Amino acid sequence: MSNKFIDRSNYIRVPASGLKLGMFVAELDRPWLETPFLMQGFTIRSLSEIRKLKEYCDFVFVDKEGRLWGDKKDPFRSGFGMPKRSTDGSGDSGLQKRVRKSDETASAVETMYGRTEHRVQRGTEEEHPAAREAYKAAHHTVSGILEDARLGNALDTQGAKKVVTSCVESLLRNPSALMWMAKIKHVDQYTMEHCLNVCILAIAFGRHLRLEDEELVKLGAGGMLHDVGKMQIPDEILNKPSKLSEEEFSEMKKHPEIGRNLLMKSEGSMSYAVDVAFNHHEQMDGQGYPRGLFAKELSQYSRIIAIVDAFDAMTSDRCYDAARSTLDALKEIYRCRGKHFDEELALEFIQLMGPYPPGTIVELNNGHVGIVLSSQEKKRHLPQVRVVLDKDKSAMGEEVVDLLGVERGTLPRDWLIRKVLKDGSHGIYLEEYPVRSALAGMAPNEEV
Repeated sequence: MSNKFIDRSNYIRVPASGLKLGMFVAELDRPWLETPFLMQGFTIRSLSEIRKLKEYCDFVFVDKEGRLWGDKKDPFRSGFGMPKRSTDGSGDSGLQKRVRKSDETASAVETMYGRTEHRVQRGTEEEHPAAREAYKAAHHTVSGILEDARLGNALDTQGAKKVVTSCVESLLRNPSALMWMAKIKHVDQYTMEHCLNVCILAIAFGRHLRLEDEELVKLGAGGMLHDVGKMQIPDEILNKPSKLSEEEFSEMKKHPEIGRNLLMKSEGSMSYAVDVAFNHHEQMDGQGYPRGLFAKELSQYSRIIAIVDAFDAMTSDRCYDAARSTLDALKEIYRCRGKHFDEELALEFIQLMGPYPPGTIVELNNGHVGIVLSSQEKKRHLPQVRVVLDKDKSAMGEEVVDLLGVERGTLPRDWLIRKVLKDGSHGIYLEEYPVRSALAGMAPNEEV
């Protein structure tokens, strides 16, 4: 838990119940990876951060003077000032007026603990066949929708809603299986798989936020259709392997409006999907595009999809950038909380995913290699792992190891995770490792 930046003569221990806005939290009473706070040392800027600290910690260490960096500005606060622009809201559609109205009511995070928690209804092994069928159907539907979008045809929004409903049903029963599949990625199918992955992860996130089934379907449909406008961006721009020119980026920034228009002319147009397609690149501080909207003008759906969209993009190999690790992507979301992304939602998303989401291939300190199956909400760094290779990287009889055993003292510390491996490492491909009988011992109430 030590932090090399801390001046140990200048911090004090404070109970979590005594935390206040403006305090600089230098150290926690537990490893940082057990919490949604991925940057080691931060200034408390919101009541949501205080709530999270109380939820995870009994006490923390804060700087006496409220600073950690001497006379230098806290580097994690740079760029988090007041918005530079304002909007009078002129020319709003009825949809946008309803979106702004959402800011006058409680947020998804503020009300989540008043809702019924979604409990896991079946083991991952039992759910996997249904999850695979839902994934295949959604894969087929997304491919057709994107082709129609490319041709400028009306989109099959009702078909999208049907397959999204199947995904919601699977994720409600057990989210691990479909989240595993969202880790399967191919560079040459990026746009299609990205739309599908954003759908899956958005539903999983909504489930974590305890949204109702109907809200989950809307959220998933918004995620599935959010990037349809990209299909009318020229391929030489969409697939350019280097940085876009200013002119090319201006062209790329048209895709939210194109997507909105495609959805609005489609039969059975869904206002929530129109909202998400048009606004998923807007930012809380008004610096996004295409319209530079501010937080008060953004719906909960758009705020959620903005986070999930960025996460899946960062963790995917794209023609112009290599994939980042889950942890690095979450750190970027954490760094941009309150600026690009809704702060409370960003913290909840980090809590949902953790550093090792289902489907992550990991190497342990003892040299064994396995695939992450699931983890408990507040112990994301100690997941259940299906071990498939021994220390010599030879195939072994698969077994599920619960790394919580390290904390309980029933498992040696060399079973802790050393590093994350890419799909295909040591001949391990996620597509070839469906969830099988190795999961028979999983408790039905295990979380993702």
